[in-house]
Amino acid sequence: MDILKKIKSKIGSSLKSDIIFPENKSLSKILGPYKKAYVLGSSPTIGKLNLKIIDSDTLIISMGNFHEHPDIQKIKPHVHIFAASHEPLTDSIITNWWSRCNEKLPKETLVLVENRDQSIAKKTFVNRELKRYSYGGTYPVDFQKKIVTPWSVTQVAIQLCIYLKIPETYLLGVTHDWQSCKPYEHFFKSSEPSLEFYMHREGIKTRNEQLKQPMPKEKMYRSYELYQGYEKLKLQAEEQGLKIYNGDNFSSFDVFEKRVLKELILEN
Repeated sequence: MDILKKIKSKIGSSLKSDIIFPENKSLSKILGPYKKAYVLGSSPTIGKLNLKIIDSDTLIISMGNFHEHPDIQKIKPHVHIFAASHEPLTDSIITNWWSRCNEKLPKETLVLVENRDQSIAKKTFVNRELKRYSYGGTYPVDFQKKIVTPWSVTQVAIQLCIYLKIPETYLLGVTHDWQSCKPYEHFFKSSEPSLEFYMHREGIKTRNEQLKQPMPKEKMYRSYELYQGYEKLKLQAEEQGLKIYNGDNFSSFDVFEKRVLKELILEN
């Protein structure tokens, strides 16, 4: 019996030692429970959807540049997610971008940032609830521990939905066409104060702009890794009885089953 107790104690200690964000246990309370979730991307297709009529049983997750949406104060995302910063981004670019976001987002929106960016985040997102997460983990998804390193901020949002055990998650404004054959575009103009705006102001090109060929091999490799990441997330969700759909009628993103939310389509 003593040996069994020691083994159980060691296993328990090992599991606890992986927990680096115990405060994220409260995410389930803050962001749930909800019957479904909408993950809002910034592709041009989002501009064809009426997001002002989302019902109260829906968890709303926005990401990246989405704070530039003209109806952001009516949409009222529950949480806004940023991916980890990386080269060639500078501290000044991130600070300007996030300051703009803090100004535009509803005050009650929680912001989720990668741990390496917590210093800038604390200085920028003042008087707002702020949570951290970290890359480098494995499945199953647990935001108290490190999560699986994503190839897109959308993959962070999906992991959050899996962690919160949301029965149905709908992707809106997520296309990834630009990863292969189409220009890199958003629902807003690049001349407006987005991440790209602040990069251009400092004379820095985006990664997509640096790839001059129509179909450079770097793009193909990244697309493969990106889609494989989504396929693994799909399997993780299915194993837990959770569903992920592409709810955007105008998006051809085909990793997830298409289930169009017709009530959101704006009339021409």
